[in-house]
Amino acid sequence: MPTKRSVIAWLLCINGLLLGAIIIFGSSLPTANAQRGGMAGDYVCVTAKAAGQSYDVLFVLDVRNRKLNALYPTAANRQTLASVKPRDLITDFNRN
Repeated sequence: MPTKRSVIAWLLCINGLLLGAIIIFGSSLPTANAQRGGMAGDYVCVTAKAAGQSYDVLFVLDVRNRKLNALYPTAANRQTLASVKPRDLITDFNRN
């Protein structure tokens, strides 16, 4: 039968090993790969409140083609989206 002192010593050793494992394996955080570059069809989506309206407008920026699209819910039912004519950002930013 182990003595009380030897059981406490074993528990302290096991706790020390567990603490060391937590420090070694828990110190390096995984790398986040949420926004990788160079993907085909890069898009950025942003919502904004429409002036004087109760709904938001979804702006979709097509980075590859340099176009800005705007989508908004139709007045008849809020289940479908309507779009406006896409803006060509190359011509918009090259105006003098």
